[in-house]
Amino acid sequence: MIKRATLHSAIMLALLGMSSMALADVTASTVSSVNAATATTGRGNAPVTIGEVEKEAPPERGTGSLSKELVKHASPNENFQSVLRNVPGFTVTSSGPGNLTTNDSTFTYQGFNSDQIGVNLDGVPLINTFRGGTNGQGDDHALTPLGMGQFSGVSVYSGANTPSETGINALGATLDYKPRMPTSKFYAEVSGSGGLYSGGNGNSAAGGFSINSGVLPYTGTKLYANYYYSPFHSFLDHVYSINNNYYFAAVQPYNHGMSQLSLITIYNHEIAQQPETVPLALLQKYGRNFQWARDIANNHTTTSSYTTIVGWKSILNQYMLAKAKFFITQNTNDRTAYANAAYKDGYEGYPLPTALKGYANPVSSGHPSNTYNPTALFGNSYNGTQYQRYIDNFGNAGFMPSLTFLLPHNTVTLGGLYMFSKDNSAEYWYGAPDVPMIDGYNDAWDEHDTRNYADVYVQDRISLFNHRLIITPGAKYYMVGTTCNDIEGYYYNYGGTVSNTFNYWEPSFGVSFLATKDADLYFHYGRVYKVPNISAYYAVIGDTPTPGPMLVKPEYVDSIDAGIRYNFGAIKTSLAYFRRMFSNKFGYFYNDQTGQTFQYNVGSALYQGLTASVDGKLPYNMNAFINYSLTDAKYTSNFDAADGAAVSSGEYVGDVPMYNLNFGLGYHYAGFSARITDHVIGSQYINTNKGAPAGIALHPYNITNLNLGYVWRPAEMGVKKLTFDVYVDNLFNANYIPYEYLQLQSAKDGGNFIAAQASAPAFVGASLAAKF
Repeated sequence: MIKRATLHSAIMLALLGMSSMALADVTASTVSSVNAATATTGRGNAPVTIGEVEKEAPPERGTGSLSKELVKHASPNENFQSVLRNVPGFTVTSSGPGNLTTNDSTFTYQGFNSDQIGVNLDGVPLINTFRGGTNGQGDDHALTPLGMGQFSGVSVYSGANTPSETGINALGATLDYKPRMPTSKFYAEVSGSGGLYSGGNGNSAAGGFSINSGVLPYTGTKLYANYYYSPFHSFLDHVYSINNNYYFAAVQPYNHGMSQLSLITIYNHEIAQQPETVPLALLQKYGRNFQWARDIANNHTTTSSYTTIVGWKSILNQYMLAKAKFFITQNTNDRTAYANAAYKDGYEGYPLPTALKGYANPVSSGHPSNTYNPTALFGNSYNGTQYQRYIDNFGNAGFMPSLTFLLPHNTVTLGGLYMFSKDNSAEYWYGAPDVPMIDGYNDAWDEHDTRNYADVYVQDRISLFNHRLIITPGAKYYMVGTTCNDIEGYYYNYGGTVSNTFNYWEPSFGVSFLATKDADLYFHYGRVYKVPNISAYYAVIGDTPTPGPMLVKPEYVDSIDAGIRYNFGAIKTSLAYFRRMFSNKFGYFYNDQTGQTFQYNVGSALYQGLTASVDGKLPYNMNAFINYSLTDAKYTSNFDAADGAAVSSGEYVGDVPMYNLNFGLGYHYAGFSARITDHVIGSQYINTNKGAPAGIALHPYNITNLNLGYVWRPAEMGVKKLTFDVYVDNLFNANYIPYEYLQLQSAKDGGNFIAAQASAPAFVGASLAAKF
């Protein structure tokens, strides 16, 4: 731990053109003179650097993390969300390197859906601010904002945390992905991987390279770039993705290392055939790989994701550290769904995933602004709506400054955020693949949204009793302004605009106490808000010439976390209790006939549970971990759901696994490594398509993965290292259902049925990387 007297002396000497600094392992409680500071470091005449000063103001410790080792040795089938299953409390439904998903929520954490989790890259929001989450919401089911080669680890901050760590929409947690950054030594690496699913249906492949400049002479610049190409054919019939991922990062120190500029740029492009949930009866009849034949129904999409972050940080004087980040993100989705009109009444008694429309003719639609006549062009309205083209283009641009004061017993940070978000969502119908996008002709909707986020925060890190007691009070003030504009279309008799502004405080308070050198007790309370999704705004447009009032209130969660971390030598343990008290909780329902999702307040709920973990080194070159998460999520108020069902206090919240258990055992010796991990997901109640509890439970399931690796360091051939890995995912070929819901239908349409997402069978793959 750095001691402030030493650090202040070091900074002052650097500012005076002299030299001295304090390393993190300095243990003297005070340093009475500059000479003592210099003697303690053993560095001689070396200037203080920005990285070493930042150790004086560390962020709050995350309650979970994904290590560089797990990311580095991830299977070729993993994506930036699926690797999270190793962290206690996570259940992930997205699959494959293309981040494919069948539903709006790509994962849950301690019962919270992905749109209720803040997701950052290097502290910068990656989320869709209009719908929540990084992908999945709307119909963005094949979007990859972050590739596996573009981050080196993840910190998970459970519940509410300090204002600087808590992300936007972070009701349940904040995920902070750590970007892959250049290092001080030059290297280049070429890699490739591939594998097959059992049964011969589906395969995965990837190839790419990375280059790291090391420290360039004269300037001190460090550069890193990589590129990966990932063609993936799912085990699901006709489903695939093709990804091109580009990444560049640069670091430029200046001012004798006391200041630094950085740049991170990401561009990911994907072409995919999206998967769909399938009636459970069809999965049981045709097998887990069933998807409709492409001449019956398909869902083709092209997406891209772009992110740039420009960072700056500098030591201003011996007491002040300044930081700023400028960022921009832009995501595009262009999906064309097809449904064969010959199956307008269903396929084997079940509706197709895309609903054909029988009302698109001008004479019958009641929408005189739409002049498209499908009957004249394609024979009837069903034929003329076989192709439905959907676009969803959203992005953020913002600025994040902060100023940290390094005081004798306090680390005070003042910071803020301004972010402008923009979204264009639209859908158009036609009877041929080349769907024109013409407002007033064939649009179901054309929506333009803006959202302005502005926040300021203050937090303190008070260190007492020789750093044994740490107190972290803080508060953040938010203002969020939203505008939603829709023009006339098949879903809107009238166009209109709705706008409003929400403002609120998010308080936080934490305390940790080092009872012994091995026992750390902690407690944290905080409140986090989430403003309504854009569906709450467009729902009041279209029925009348003047839009109605938007009555949905922000939902918020009061979070309590308490626990203990204890180290038994090389064994690290933790035990924690969490309590999440929901107010104004959102409910959702999807109308499969209109393709619209609506949002409303359902009242209150309580999520609470325990997490426990043990990990460490064992004898004989082995290591192991085990973690467990128990979640109890119930409504605490009565409400009427969108389907008219009465929901009572005490009923379980749907799509919340009751427990997660992860176990891992590893071995490493002389370049050889082996790792086996096991993931158990407990039972969970499912919802209806209108967001109400269905009274049906999803069965628990178990997945086992195996990884064998060997690192060879040849003395010749100019190769520094060859790394070979073999992967077996779902070792025992478990056949399970990770997600399902109850589709409500009238008796004349066949009645209710369960729609489900199938699980992947066993996958065997290998990778080879050569480092020069």
